[in-house]
Amino acid sequence: MVHHCCFLFILLFISVSGFGQDERYYRQILTGELPRLNLEAGEAAIAQFNVMGAQYKVDLDGDGIEEIIQPQKRDGVDWLEIRNSSQSKLFEAKLLAMGAGSYIYKLRLVQISAKVRALLIFLDEGVTAGKRFESTGRFFVLSFENNDLSKMTLTDGPHFYHEKEAQREQYWRRDYAVNVYDIDGDGSREIAVQYNHIQRIMKYLGRGEWQRL
Repeated sequence: MVHHCCFLFILLFISVSGFGQDERYYRQILTGELPRLNLEAGEAAIAQFNVMGAQYKVDLDGDGIEEIIQPQKRDGVDWLEIRNSSQSKLFEAKLLAMGAGSYIYKLRLVQISAKVRALLIFLDEGVTAGKRFESTGRFFVLSFENNDLSKMTLTDGPHFYHEKEAQREQYWRRDYAVNVYDIDGDGSREIAVQYNHIQRIMKYLGRGEWQRL
C-alpha cells in the first residue's frame, strides 16, 4: 500500500511540474521572451562559444593611432569587431558565410575620395562538400566619411573567388582581380572586380551607400 501511495505521489509531482514548465513556456512565447532566430547584429544574443582570430592593427582615421580589428567566431558565425586603443568598441557586424571553414584572411584600407575611406574585408566563405564541391570568397566594404569612426557602415560586395565542381566531373575556378580606381573621372574611386571580360563595379553614393553597376 505504501509503495502504491509513493508511486501516485511521484506521478502527481511529475504532472504538476510538467504543467508548470508548459505554462512558463507558453507564457514566454506570448510575451516574446523566447530568443528569436536570425537576430540582427544589434539584437545578437550572448554567444556561448567565442573564438578570437588573429588581430589586425590599422590606423583607419589617419590620426597616427592604430585601431584594433578583431575577427571572431561566435557560435560558429563570423563576426568583425573594431576597438580603439583604449579597447572601447567602435563597431561590430556579422559576416554571413556559405560553408564550413570560413575566415577573414585579408584587409585592405583604400581612399575612395578626399573625404571617404573604405576598409575592404576579404572573407573566405568556406567550403560546401555534399554531392559536389564548391568554395567561394567574398569581400565586404566598411566605409566612413570625414574620418568619423562612429558612423561606419558595412556593405557586402560580390564574390572575388569561385571554385566549383560542376556536373559530369567538370571543374572550374575563377579568381577575380579587385582594383580601386576612378573609372568615370568624377574624382571618386570605384571598386572594380574583374575576371577576363566579366566586370562588376561598386560606386559610392554617399552616407554609407554603394551601388552595383
